[in-house]
Amino acid sequence: MTRKDYIKLAEIIKDSERMAELYDGRICHHLDRGDFMHGLCQMLENDNPNFDERKFREATGEILGQ
Repeated sequence: MTRKDYIKLAEIIKDSERMAELYDGRICHHLDRGDFMHGLCQMLENDNPNFDERKFREATGEILGQ
């Protein structure tokens, strides 16, 4: 991965943040999994036209087609 990839990944994480809440006196940041996966899959597909989004999502444990 290059510096550009790390920057893009950081942007995807930042853009996927949905809320922060107080939990046991700590602030917790939460990512929206759907937004994160969408952005990550776009990044990977842009990097490699042969990227198989379905196979990748299945490998992450995401259930598709239901």
